[in-house]
Amino acid sequence: MKSIYTSLFITLLGCTTEVPAYYEDQGATEGASIVTDDSLRLSGCHGTASSAVPADGRYTITTFGGPGDHQAMSCGGYADGTGWYAASRQRYGCAGRVKIEANGKCAVVETKDYGPDACVERAAGMPIIDVSPKVSRLLFGEAGAGWSDHLVVTVTAVDAGAALDPCVADAPTPTPDPTDPTAPPDPASPTTCTSATLGRDVADGVCVRSASDGAWFACDAGAWVARASDAGCAEAYGYCASATLGESVPARTCVQSAATGTWYQCNGQGWVAPVSTADRSGPIGDCASWHAN
Repeated sequence: MKSIYTSLFITLLGCTTEVPAYYEDQGATEGASIVTDDSLRLSGCHGTASSAVPADGRYTITTFGGPGDHQAMSCGGYADGTGWYAASRQRYGCAGRVKIEANGKCAVVETKDYGPDACVERAAGMPIIDVSPKVSRLLFGEAGAGWSDHLVVTVTAVDAGAALDPCVADAPTPTPDPTDPTAPPDPASPTTCTSATLGRDVADGVCVRSASDGAWFACDAGAWVARASDAGCAEAYGYCASATLGESVPARTCVQSAATGTWYQCNGQGWVAPVSTADRSGPIGDCASWHAN
């Protein structure tokens, strides 16, 4: 039987040079956070978090708590993934209340834990606020977020009596009339692009290999620009090699491994888990395609 499988792998590899002879299970990770060489930058971690509040209120979000990650919080209660909570008590105090906004959506949460470590913020290149998966799902449609996902939010301290719940986001700044001599200068060019392949916005300089035609594109000042490859990209999301299917597949593809029967989702840089068979979604959102054995 072993020789039959070996022959099968040789046959598959002969069809495409992109597919290695291993299944999705090998090297797969839990959660949405991308595991790349960037993880090597997480050095100098000493259990100390920054208390500096950014003047523009902009943070990258990460998530903690929920199934498999229940943990006690330093200000009381448990991070169970169902509440409106966040870390950053070192910035806003125990039981401080902050408004978190992104994509025209908003939530008021309570700061009930310490962190994250300053080394994570150095790796992300900007301040981080660690939040409940419930917050991430409201703002971005994703229950999990890691520092390398670069999901940016705006955080504002609010009154201690503010309700812990979704809230009304601040109204966008009106577009100035260019014929009005008193109008302020034009706002800066957009710095994010919407990726249908990934199902979310990405930052300027990020490259994505399109699910529709396999071509590479880079986000440049809010617009997609064609590229020959991912060389020189700030971050790149390509295809994942599937030995089960015998081909490479785009991000958000969900595959049931032929080796173990476990489901995995391609996040553009590797295979991640878990995948929900009930609603066909994975760590980075709804499955773009579904491949069962």
